[in-house]
Amino acid sequence: MSRTNSKVDAREQGGDSKQEKTTPSESPTTTSTATTTSPVFPELHFEYQYLHIFLYALFLLICNVVIPCVLFYSLIGLTHLTKKTVIGISSGALGISSCFDSPARLYRLVRHRRDYGPLGDDTWWHLDFSMWIYTIALLIFAIPLAIAPAIPLFNFFLMSAVMLVGPLGFIFFISLFRPKLPFPCSSDPAGTKMKPAVFYVIEDVASVDFKHGRQFRRDLYERWNASPPFQKLMMNLTLYWTISAAIYCGVTAAVSWATPLEFAFGWTLGQLFVWARLSALGCRILSKKGLRKEREWWAREMEHQKDPQCSVELKENTFADRHV
Repeated sequence: MSRTNSKVDAREQGGDSKQEKTTPSESPTTTSTATTTSPVFPELHFEYQYLHIFLYALFLLICNVVIPCVLFYSLIGLTHLTKKTVIGISSGALGISSCFDSPARLYRLVRHRRDYGPLGDDTWWHLDFSMWIYTIALLIFAIPLAIAPAIPLFNFFLMSAVMLVGPLGFIFFISLFRPKLPFPCSSDPAGTKMKPAVFYVIEDVASVDFKHGRQFRRDLYERWNASPPFQKLMMNLTLYWTISAAIYCGVTAAVSWATPLEFAFGWTLGQLFVWARLSALGCRILSKKGLRKEREWWAREMEHQKDPQCSVELKENTFADRHV
Protein backbone atom coordinates (compact mmCIF):
# COMPACT_ATOMS: atom_id res chain seq x y z
CA MET A 1 0.00 0.00 0.00
CA SER A 2 1.58 3.23 -1.09
CA ARG A 3 1.11 6.58 0.51
CA THR A 4 1.64 9.83 -1.26
CA ASN A 5 2.07 13.26 0.26
CA SER A 6 0.73 15.91 -2.02
CA LYS A 7 0.14 19.59 -1.63
CA VAL A 8 -3.40 20.69 -2.33
CA ASP A 9 -3.27 24.12 -3.85
CA ALA A 10 -6.02 26.43 -4.70
CA ARG A 11 -6.72 30.12 -4.78
CA GLU A 12 -8.73 32.83 -6.36
CA GLN A 13 -7.93 36.00 -8.19
CA GLY A 14 -5.83 38.40 -6.17
CA GLY A 15 -4.77 41.98 -6.71
CA ASP A 16 -1.26 43.01 -7.66
CA SER A 17 -0.48 44.52 -4.30
CA LYS A 18 -3.59 43.77 -2.25
CA GLN A 19 -5.34 40.56 -1.51
CA GLU A 20 -8.52 39.48 0.17
CA LYS A 21 -7.92 38.11 3.62
CA THR A 22 -10.30 35.96 5.65
CA THR A 23 -9.42 35.29 9.26
CA PRO A 24 -8.68 31.56 9.36
CA SER A 25 -8.89 30.97 13.07
CA GLU A 26 -11.83 29.14 14.58
CA SER A 27 -14.24 31.61 13.02
CA PRO A 28 -13.27 33.15 9.68
CA THR A 29 -15.73 36.00 9.99
CA THR A 30 -13.80 39.09 9.00
CA THR A 31 -12.12 40.26 5.87
CA SER A 32 -9.36 42.80 5.54
CA THR A 33 -6.69 43.90 3.13
CA ALA A 34 -3.22 42.45 3.52
CA THR A 35 -0.12 44.06 2.05
CA THR A 36 2.60 42.03 3.72
CA THR A 37 3.74 38.46 3.26
CA SER A 38 4.47 35.98 6.03
CA PRO A 39 8.08 34.77 5.96
CA VAL A 40 6.86 31.16 6.27
CA PHE A 41 5.11 29.59 3.32
CA PRO A 42 1.79 28.12 4.57
CA GLU A 43 2.02 24.51 3.46
CA LEU A 44 -1.00 22.26 3.04
CA HIS A 45 -0.27 18.81 4.43
CA PHE A 46 -2.43 16.32 2.59
CA GLU A 47 -2.02 12.56 2.57
CA TYR A 48 -3.95 9.91 0.70
CA GLN A 49 -3.68 6.27 -0.22
CA TYR A 50 -3.93 5.29 -3.86
CA LEU A 51 -5.52 1.96 -2.95
CA HIS A 52 -8.44 3.61 -1.17
CA ILE A 53 -9.08 5.94 -4.10
CA PHE A 54 -8.84 3.08 -6.58
CA LEU A 55 -11.26 0.90 -4.61
CA TYR A 56 -13.77 3.74 -4.26
CA ALA A 57 -13.58 4.53 -7.99
CA LEU A 58 -14.05 0.83 -8.75
CA PHE A 59 -17.06 0.75 -6.43
CA LEU A 60 -18.61 3.71 -8.26
CA LEU A 61 -17.90 2.16 -11.65
CA ILE A 62 -19.50 -1.17 -10.73
CA CYS A 63 -22.60 0.41 -9.19
CA ASN A 64 -23.23 3.03 -11.86
CA VAL A 65 -21.97 1.44 -15.08
CA VAL A 66 -21.33 -2.31 -14.87
CA ILE A 67 -24.49 -3.43 -13.05
CA PRO A 68 -26.93 -1.19 -15.02
CA CYS A 69 -25.36 -2.18 -18.36
CA VAL A 70 -25.36 -5.90 -17.54
CA LEU A 71 -29.02 -5.71 -16.54
CA PHE A 72 -30.07 -3.59 -19.50
CA TYR A 73 -28.34 -5.44 -22.32
CA SER A 74 -29.00 -8.92 -20.95
CA LEU A 75 -32.69 -8.21 -20.43
CA ILE A 76 -33.01 -6.58 -23.85
CA GLY A 77 -31.31 -9.47 -25.62
CA LEU A 78 -32.48 -12.47 -23.62
CA THR A 79 -36.03 -11.64 -22.60
CA HIS A 80 -39.24 -10.32 -24.12
CA LEU A 81 -39.64 -7.58 -21.55
CA THR A 82 -40.66 -4.17 -22.82
CA LYS A 83 -38.13 -1.36 -22.87
CA LYS A 84 -40.17 0.40 -20.23
CA THR A 85 -39.75 -2.55 -17.86
CA VAL A 86 -36.07 -3.00 -18.68
CA ILE A 87 -35.36 0.69 -18.08
CA GLY A 88 -37.19 0.51 -14.76
CA ILE A 89 -35.14 -2.50 -13.62
CA SER A 90 -31.82 -1.09 -14.84
CA SER A 91 -32.40 2.31 -13.28
CA GLY A 92 -32.80 0.66 -9.89
CA ALA A 93 -29.06 0.03 -9.79
CA LEU A 94 -28.14 3.65 -10.51
CA GLY A 95 -27.30 5.62 -7.44
CA ILE A 96 -26.66 2.58 -5.24
CA SER A 97 -23.27 4.03 -4.33
CA SER A 98 -24.87 7.18 -2.93
CA CYS A 99 -26.82 5.01 -0.48
CA PHE A 100 -23.49 4.21 1.18
CA ASP A 101 -21.10 7.13 0.75
CA SER A 102 -23.59 9.94 1.40
CA PRO A 103 -24.88 8.61 4.78
CA ALA A 104 -21.32 7.78 5.84
CA ARG A 105 -20.15 11.29 5.07
CA LEU A 106 -23.18 12.84 6.76
CA TYR A 107 -22.60 10.76 9.90
CA ARG A 108 -18.97 11.82 10.13
CA LEU A 109 -19.85 15.47 9.57
CA VAL A 110 -22.65 15.51 12.16
CA ARG A 111 -21.46 13.04 14.78
CA HIS A 112 -17.86 14.27 14.80
CA ARG A 113 -18.50 17.88 13.89
CA ARG A 114 -15.88 19.28 16.27
CA ASP A 115 -13.27 17.21 14.46
CA TYR A 116 -14.35 17.60 10.83
CA GLY A 117 -17.02 20.30 10.58
CA PRO A 118 -16.73 23.87 9.28
CA LEU A 119 -14.96 26.39 11.48
CA GLY A 120 -16.75 28.74 13.82
CA ASP A 121 -20.05 26.88 14.00
CA ASP A 122 -20.91 23.70 15.87
CA THR A 123 -24.61 23.58 14.97
CA TRP A 124 -25.04 19.99 13.85
CA TRP A 125 -27.31 20.68 10.88
CA HIS A 126 -25.06 23.39 9.40
CA LEU A 127 -23.48 21.11 6.82
CA ASP A 128 -20.58 22.05 4.58
CA PHE A 129 -20.74 23.26 0.98
CA SER A 130 -19.94 19.88 -0.56
CA MET A 131 -22.61 18.04 1.43
CA TRP A 132 -25.30 20.50 0.38
CA ILE A 133 -24.49 20.60 -3.32
CA TYR A 134 -24.10 16.82 -3.41
CA THR A 135 -27.52 16.38 -1.82
CA ILE A 136 -29.15 18.88 -4.17
CA ALA A 137 -27.56 17.25 -7.21
CA LEU A 138 -28.72 13.78 -6.10
CA LEU A 139 -32.30 14.99 -5.67
CA ILE A 140 -32.32 16.48 -9.17
CA PHE A 141 -30.59 13.36 -10.50
CA ALA A 142 -33.46 11.24 -9.16
CA ILE A 143 -36.12 13.10 -11.17
CA PRO A 144 -35.52 11.43 -14.57
CA LEU A 145 -34.86 8.08 -12.88
CA ALA A 146 -38.30 8.17 -11.27
CA ILE A 147 -40.33 9.82 -14.02
CA ALA A 148 -38.86 8.68 -17.34
CA PRO A 149 -39.64 4.93 -17.08
CA ALA A 150 -43.26 5.69 -16.18
CA ILE A 151 -43.96 8.17 -19.00
CA PRO A 152 -42.16 6.45 -20.84
CA LEU A 153 -39.60 8.90 -22.21
CA PHE A 154 -36.34 7.03 -22.48
CA ASN A 155 -34.33 9.97 -23.83
CA PHE A 156 -35.17 11.87 -20.66
CA PHE A 157 -33.96 8.91 -18.61
CA LEU A 158 -30.58 9.13 -20.37
CA MET A 159 -30.33 12.75 -19.21
CA SER A 160 -30.00 11.63 -15.59
CA ALA A 161 -26.22 12.13 -15.61
CA VAL A 162 -26.72 15.64 -16.99
CA MET A 163 -29.12 16.31 -14.13
CA LEU A 164 -26.30 15.36 -11.77
CA VAL A 165 -23.45 17.33 -13.36
CA GLY A 166 -25.49 20.31 -14.57
CA PRO A 167 -26.49 21.71 -11.14
CA LEU A 168 -22.90 21.38 -9.93
CA GLY A 169 -21.63 23.28 -12.97
CA PHE A 170 -24.24 25.99 -12.41
CA ILE A 171 -23.20 26.48 -8.78
CA PHE A 172 -19.56 26.64 -9.87
CA PHE A 173 -20.53 29.26 -12.45
CA ILE A 174 -22.34 31.39 -9.85
CA SER A 175 -19.30 31.29 -7.55
CA LEU A 176 -17.16 32.90 -10.27
CA PHE A 177 -19.04 36.18 -9.66
CA ARG A 178 -18.36 35.96 -5.91
CA PRO A 179 -21.74 37.10 -4.59
CA LYS A 180 -22.31 37.79 -0.92
CA LEU A 181 -23.40 34.68 0.91
CA PRO A 182 -26.98 34.80 2.27
CA PHE A 183 -26.16 31.82 4.50
CA PRO A 184 -23.02 30.09 5.84
CA CYS A 185 -20.96 28.27 3.24
CA SER A 186 -18.54 25.77 4.78
CA SER A 187 -16.33 27.93 7.05
CA ASP A 188 -17.46 31.24 5.54
CA PRO A 189 -20.28 32.96 7.47
CA ALA A 190 -23.27 34.68 5.91
CA GLY A 191 -22.51 38.12 4.51
CA THR A 192 -19.00 37.36 3.24
CA LYS A 193 -18.08 37.11 -0.42
CA MET A 194 -18.36 33.63 -1.80
CA LYS A 195 -15.07 32.03 -2.74
CA PRO A 196 -14.63 30.03 -5.95
CA ALA A 197 -16.39 26.68 -5.56
CA VAL A 198 -13.20 24.67 -5.98
CA PHE A 199 -11.89 26.21 -2.75
CA TYR A 200 -14.84 24.86 -0.76
CA VAL A 201 -14.63 21.45 -2.42
CA ILE A 202 -10.96 21.15 -1.47
CA GLU A 203 -11.68 22.34 2.06
CA ASP A 204 -14.57 19.92 2.60
CA VAL A 205 -13.28 16.83 0.84
CA ALA A 206 -9.85 16.98 2.45
CA SER A 207 -11.26 17.72 5.90
CA VAL A 208 -14.12 15.21 5.95
CA ASP A 209 -13.64 12.54 3.29
CA PHE A 210 -9.86 12.26 3.74
CA LYS A 211 -10.15 12.82 7.50
CA HIS A 212 -7.67 15.70 7.79
CA GLY A 213 -10.07 17.52 10.08
CA ARG A 214 -10.47 21.13 11.02
CA GLN A 215 -6.75 21.76 11.00
CA PHE A 216 -6.77 21.44 7.23
CA ARG A 217 -9.57 24.01 7.04
CA ARG A 218 -7.45 26.42 9.10
CA ASP A 219 -4.37 25.76 6.96
CA LEU A 220 -6.34 26.31 3.77
CA TYR A 221 -7.62 29.68 4.95
CA GLU A 222 -4.11 30.64 5.97
CA ARG A 223 -2.92 29.77 2.48
CA TRP A 224 -5.77 31.78 0.96
CA ASN A 225 -4.88 34.81 3.06
CA ALA A 226 -1.18 34.66 2.29
CA SER A 227 -1.07 34.05 -1.45
CA PRO A 228 -2.83 35.99 -4.25
CA PRO A 229 -1.64 33.41 -6.84
CA PHE A 230 -3.44 30.77 -4.79
CA GLN A 231 -6.67 32.77 -5.06
CA LYS A 232 -6.15 33.14 -8.79
CA LEU A 233 -5.57 29.41 -9.15
CA MET A 234 -8.84 28.71 -7.35
CA MET A 235 -10.67 30.99 -9.74
CA ASN A 236 -9.03 29.40 -12.78
CA LEU A 237 -9.84 25.88 -11.63
CA THR A 238 -13.45 26.82 -10.93
CA LEU A 239 -13.75 28.29 -14.41
CA TYR A 240 -12.14 25.16 -15.86
CA TRP A 241 -14.63 22.83 -14.19
CA THR A 242 -17.54 25.07 -15.18
CA ILE A 243 -16.57 24.88 -18.84
CA SER A 244 -15.86 21.16 -18.57
CA ALA A 245 -19.30 20.52 -17.06
CA ALA A 246 -20.98 22.54 -19.82
CA ILE A 247 -19.18 20.51 -22.50
CA TYR A 248 -20.16 17.26 -20.81
CA CYS A 249 -23.83 18.26 -20.59
CA GLY A 250 -23.88 19.31 -24.24
CA VAL A 251 -22.29 16.09 -25.53
CA THR A 252 -24.48 13.89 -23.34
CA ALA A 253 -27.65 15.67 -24.43
CA ALA A 254 -26.72 15.27 -28.09
CA VAL A 255 -26.10 11.54 -27.69
CA SER A 256 -29.22 11.02 -25.58
CA TRP A 257 -31.61 12.58 -28.07
CA ALA A 258 -29.95 11.75 -31.40
CA THR A 259 -28.90 8.10 -31.10
CA PRO A 260 -30.73 4.78 -30.55
CA LEU A 261 -31.45 3.80 -26.97
CA GLU A 262 -29.35 0.64 -27.20
CA PHE A 263 -26.24 2.70 -27.99
CA ALA A 264 -26.96 5.75 -25.87
CA PHE A 265 -27.60 3.80 -22.65
CA GLY A 266 -24.09 2.41 -22.31
CA TRP A 267 -22.46 5.49 -23.80
CA THR A 268 -24.00 8.01 -21.42
CA LEU A 269 -23.18 5.96 -18.34
CA GLY A 270 -19.59 5.25 -19.35
CA GLN A 271 -19.02 8.76 -20.63
CA LEU A 272 -19.48 10.19 -17.14
CA PHE A 273 -16.40 8.36 -15.88
CA VAL A 274 -14.36 9.06 -19.00
CA TRP A 275 -15.21 12.76 -18.70
CA ALA A 276 -14.36 12.80 -14.98
CA ARG A 277 -10.98 11.15 -15.62
CA LEU A 278 -10.00 13.40 -18.51
CA SER A 279 -11.15 16.52 -16.65
CA ALA A 280 -9.18 15.45 -13.58
CA LEU A 281 -6.03 15.10 -15.69
CA GLY A 282 -6.52 18.60 -17.09
CA CYS A 283 -7.13 19.91 -13.58
CA ARG A 284 -3.90 18.30 -12.40
CA ILE A 285 -1.92 20.00 -15.17
CA LEU A 286 -3.43 23.41 -14.41
CA SER A 287 -2.86 22.92 -10.68
CA LYS A 288 0.81 22.00 -11.03
CA LYS A 289 1.38 24.99 -13.31
CA GLY A 290 -0.42 27.33 -10.92
CA LEU A 291 1.43 26.01 -7.89
CA ARG A 292 4.76 26.43 -9.61
CA LYS A 293 3.93 30.06 -10.36
CA GLU A 294 2.83 30.52 -6.75
CA ARG A 295 6.19 29.25 -5.48
CA GLU A 296 8.00 31.59 -7.84
CA TRP A 297 5.86 34.50 -6.66
CA TRP A 298 6.56 33.62 -3.03
CA ALA A 299 10.31 33.50 -3.63
CA ARG A 300 10.20 36.94 -5.27
CA GLU A 301 8.19 38.35 -2.38
CA MET A 302 10.74 37.08 0.12
CA GLU A 303 13.57 38.66 -1.88
CA HIS A 304 11.75 41.97 -2.04
CA GLN A 305 11.13 41.98 1.70
CA LYS A 306 14.84 41.41 2.28
CA ASP A 307 15.71 44.27 -0.09
CA PRO A 308 13.45 47.31 0.53
CA GLN A 309 14.96 49.24 -2.40
CA CYS A 310 14.15 46.32 -4.71
CA SER A 311 10.61 46.30 -3.37
CA VAL A 312 10.20 50.03 -4.10
CA GLU A 313 11.57 49.59 -7.62
CA LEU A 314 9.18 46.69 -8.20
CA LYS A 315 6.17 48.78 -7.19
CA GLU A 316 7.31 51.63 -9.44
CA ASN A 317 7.81 49.28 -12.37
CA THR A 318 4.45 47.64 -11.78
CA PHE A 319 2.76 51.06 -11.74
CA ALA A 320 4.54 52.03 -14.95
CA ASP A 321 3.57 48.77 -16.65
CA ARG A 322 -0.06 49.35 -15.87
CA HIS A 323 -0.01 52.73 -17.57
CA VAL A 324 1.94 51.87 -20.71
